[in-house]
Amino acid sequence: MNSKQHILSRLGYSDYKPLQEEAIDALCSGQDVLLAAPTGGGKSYVYQAAGILRNGVAVVVSPLLALMSQQVEELNRKGIQARFLNSTLNPGEQDDLIGALRHHHVDLLFLSPEKLVQPSVIGFLHSFDISLFAIDEAHCIAQWGNFFRPEYSQLGQLRNHFPKTPIVALTGTVDKNTIESIQSSLRLNNCLVLKTSFDRSNIEIHIAQKRKAKQQILHFLHYEAPGETGIIYCRSRNKTEELATWLCQLGFSSLSYHAAMSETEKQQNHKAFVEESGTIMVATTAYGMGMDIAHVRFVVHFDLPDSPESYFQEIGRAGRDGKTAKALLLYGLQDMLKAQQFNLLQTDHGIKAKNRLNSFFQVLEGRGCRRKNLLAHFGENIASCNHCDRCLSPVAEQNMTIAGQKILSLIYHTKGIQTFSVLIQILLGKKNKTISKINAESLSLFGKGKELTEAQWKSVIRYLIAYDFISIDQSNFFTINLNEKSRSLLKGERQILLSQERYYPTLNEALLSIDTASWHRIMRWRKAHNEIPLSDSQLRLIYQHQPTSVASLSRLTGLSKGVVTHFAESLISVIHNEEHKVGETAC
Repeated sequence: MNSKQHILSRLGYSDYKPLQEEAIDALCSGQDVLLAAPTGGGKSYVYQAAGILRNGVAVVVSPLLALMSQQVEELNRKGIQARFLNSTLNPGEQDDLIGALRHHHVDLLFLSPEKLVQPSVIGFLHSFDISLFAIDEAHCIAQWGNFFRPEYSQLGQLRNHFPKTPIVALTGTVDKNTIESIQSSLRLNNCLVLKTSFDRSNIEIHIAQKRKAKQQILHFLHYEAPGETGIIYCRSRNKTEELATWLCQLGFSSLSYHAAMSETEKQQNHKAFVEESGTIMVATTAYGMGMDIAHVRFVVHFDLPDSPESYFQEIGRAGRDGKTAKALLLYGLQDMLKAQQFNLLQTDHGIKAKNRLNSFFQVLEGRGCRRKNLLAHFGENIASCNHCDRCLSPVAEQNMTIAGQKILSLIYHTKGIQTFSVLIQILLGKKNKTISKINAESLSLFGKGKELTEAQWKSVIRYLIAYDFISIDQSNFFTINLNEKSRSLLKGERQILLSQERYYPTLNEALLSIDTASWHRIMRWRKAHNEIPLSDSQLRLIYQHQPTSVASLSRLTGLSKGVVTHFAESLISVIHNEEHKVGETAC
């Protein structure tokens, strides 16, 4: 057995994933590498294996303390000597780490970018042989550099201090601009760029219009993912706490996670999410980066991500075990406007951030297969996937060219200063104080849009925004600008074909009884005890009859008392739990 095969076995793998061996060989020969692979593509194995094979300590830059802790624990369980250096270490622990490094008892050392760029840490690292530098989640250089995490953009100084040490940059995106930004910022020399397919075919992608979003999520949790572990992403911190509390009150085991929480709270909630089957994490995008949790079965987006890359990375946190997982995104016109407004506040992001967001709008508004549209952004051409919402439930397309011309004309005649809701009211011929105040009844287009519903008009506007026919300036006051591209639509040189609107169904929380909450508890119990031989029909009988003894459980399931005894106590406890105890740890 050669050394590479030995390391493969030590790290718990039987074979290489695509491009792993090529990346490891390049690093072992001293070459810089940029590896772009989707979430679950095995990027971490590359720096782990190459770091162990080369002489010295592999220094790994990781963006999150929770992620560092998780990776170090997993590596230590495998017999790999991994440590981290961050602000949580007390002076005694730091001394222990220094001693371990000096005695060559550390294979991999994890640091945050903020820690690594400190002159004292750079000087400290010069005391040891460094096998390689691994920059995990390297897309943060483009997405966070000079703004949220400016230290990411300062990592290029490693080339000055350690000119002969290879650097491997690992990213979950194959966006051309991001890859170029990473190479330039890190000053990668003679870099081997490796890119794998980004198709995660086990994730079912569903995108639908938002209408009573909380009730839509409730329908999803009850009918599509009962008892499953998953993540719900929200844009605001307050929303994560509000939604998590609401779900807890309805009997779902739910936690929140956002940047304003203390490190202790974050660690506690992350630990509960990892260990307690059936837990729902309601989080901002501060949660999940680099997390490798196999049993996450769904990801829901309550708000819009800011780019195709962000969306793909976030849904990729489900289905890491290769089994079927589900992704649901809910959005509407207001979500697009809010996302644009939020982008305006990120002054350092500029035109690149705006273009990334618009690219995502085009993924949402594009025709046909969702997965095909998403992967096309990454330069991949695939056939229709047959298991996204568009493929599973094909809808008719409508020619909205005339509607697009009407809305563009109305924007022109109202000088772009009326909101979209007012423009739609004008087209529908609504009569109210707002319409009277601006004398809209005198406009030639007043009431000339009754062939469409309000929802259909909103879909036309979304398309016009996504494909740059119009742009919105919200910096001082709301203004809609007609772009040069709108001229060709007004002349009839372009057409607009839109898929018919699809709304995800809702479930009113009033319909969720205590009995229903009991069923969710039983499903969570089953996920945590999947070795117990109980079928869906047996569980339904248990749910309906609420047994209280080994004998009654035996009669209902047809299993012997000897078999039932092994799980009776825990199952009966779950069945008869009081409502206020549902999700006790999480809530």
